[in-house]
Amino acid sequence: MRVALLGVGLMGSAAAERLASTGFNVVVWNRTREKAERLSEALGVDIAKTPMDAVSNSDAAIAFLADDEALLGVAGSIGRVDGLIFINSSTVTPRASRLAASYLESRGACYIDAPVVGGPGRVREGRLIVVASGRASCIDRVRELLDALSEKVIVVGGEPGQASAVKLAYNALLITSIEVLGESVLLVERNGVNKSLFKELLQSTVFSEFAEKYFDRAVDPRGPVGFRLELAAKDLEYAGRAAFDTKAPAPVIEAAASVYRIASVGCGELDYAKIYAFLRDPSCKTG
Repeated sequence: MRVALLGVGLMGSAAAERLASTGFNVVVWNRTREKAERLSEALGVDIAKTPMDAVSNSDAAIAFLADDEALLGVAGSIGRVDGLIFINSSTVTPRASRLAASYLESRGACYIDAPVVGGPGRVREGRLIVVASGRASCIDRVRELLDALSEKVIVVGGEPGQASAVKLAYNALLITSIEVLGESVLLVERNGVNKSLFKELLQSTVFSEFAEKYFDRAVDPRGPVGFRLELAAKDLEYAGRAAFDTKAPAPVIEAAASVYRIASVGCGELDYAKIYAFLRDPSCKTG
């Protein structure tokens, strides 16, 4: 199977590595060509000049794009592609997903909404969770491809946008929880208590798994960036928009979005769990 990877940032490049290593014929496209060239040199995969070039001879395309604008821009550049399975793994609003689906299906593609849970490490290990919605016949045709990237595929519905709504709901819950963790750690510190003792308390409660996975990631200035803070701000913003579109109240999500939005101005390149650094010092000096 020939697969086009549209967007080779952290997630797209990891997906290209995984698919190339498991026997798929991969072609990559990226708005910044230098990233695609580096990946091509490392993996020996083909580079396409445009999204249309990437998908024209491919059986399936997977999009890992930054936002609504990027998805709609790429989708709008694609012409007639009868039989192509277009898998949108970008985190976007349900509205943008539906617009992309309508356009691409008018061009002969079969559209699957398939955002993922998990970072680049889990992509390389084939341990993502894929949240999918779309026609069952289309999902069945690329099941081997989805299985190569994931340990579980959860089909949440048959309509474009449904999986995007679920992904935004998941991200909103996680990111908001991490923001509250940052506030809570700061509250402890400002009252003269060692934060490691707070971690010990959390590990003895219902929050044990959450603390084990995120406490050190939040408060330790070291460590890699798995998901940029500025993208977390975008996801919270999109969750708020999706709630507004369906008249679902989301006051806590909107409050967290405002914190991340402000933090992203000067701290956007940090890992999203480092919102604690911004709360502690808006200059984001983590030392």
